[in-house]
Amino acid sequence: MKAKPECIVCAYRQALNAAGVVSDDPAFHCNVLDCMTEVMNGVSLEQTPAALSKSAYRIVCQEGGVSDPYLEEKKRTGAIAMGMLPQLRALLADAEDPLEFVLHAAVAGNVIDLGIAATNRDNIEPEILEIMRNDFAVSAIDRFRKEIRPGAKLLYLGDNAGEILFDRLLVEFLLKNDVEVMFTVKSGPIINDATLEDAESAGIADLVPVIETGSDDIGVCWNNVSAEFLSAFQNADVVLSKGQGNFETCDDRPENIYFLLKAKCAVVALELGVELGDIAFKCLHR
Repeated sequence: MKAKPECIVCAYRQALNAAGVVSDDPAFHCNVLDCMTEVMNGVSLEQTPAALSKSAYRIVCQEGGVSDPYLEEKKRTGAIAMGMLPQLRALLADAEDPLEFVLHAAVAGNVIDLGIAATNRDNIEPEILEIMRNDFAVSAIDRFRKEIRPGAKLLYLGDNAGEILFDRLLVEFLLKNDVEVMFTVKSGPIINDATLEDAESAGIADLVPVIETGSDDIGVCWNNVSAEFLSAFQNADVVLSKGQGNFETCDDRPENIYFLLKAKCAVVALELGVELGDIAFKCLHR
């Protein structure tokens, strides 16, 4: 997916949001925006929105002297997600369609976004439960149900740190259906995306093999991935891609990919063929 002019405005907004996490000093905020202007001057739209946005976080980290500005928020949202698991497991036990339920739980966790659509940090649980009650605007569940046969190899592209607690329910469901699952995380901190440490804390690493993408890019930067990740991606029978960053960077790939996400901006909503704020489970396999 190629960036649009609106993505430049969004990158500035993300820079300002991230600067606010690091400091409440307006002078620092202005400095970050000045640095963004230098980077964005003459920027090419022949890149993904995710690649364009990364500059915002690189600048904030460099200018603020921090390596992981969202570390404390990752811990806090992870604790909220962990606290919700017993409630969701109880609901799952009574679900008429367990696969539909765990897909909804996984996509509901996608609201824990501290970047492009910064989550209301004091209202996460009600928002997650509200998403659980929403229908998918587009759904490939019938096709997916046929694909997750015993022995199928599924590569799960993880997204946010708190979100992967909800991914865990879907991973457990897949394992019960004898699907071979491998989970991926980032090789370094970027926004509140999950790293290996987060996957271990969430218990994902106790269930399935966890590999790193090879970089700290938003989504997947295909010029900067590890050989292990590339091999796993190309050899999977099914790729399950979580979140908007992964959609922005994988939507033109030829592999059999299912995208599970909330459309958090108008540009991505248009690409998905849904409305802003909709949840989607879509396969673009050609």
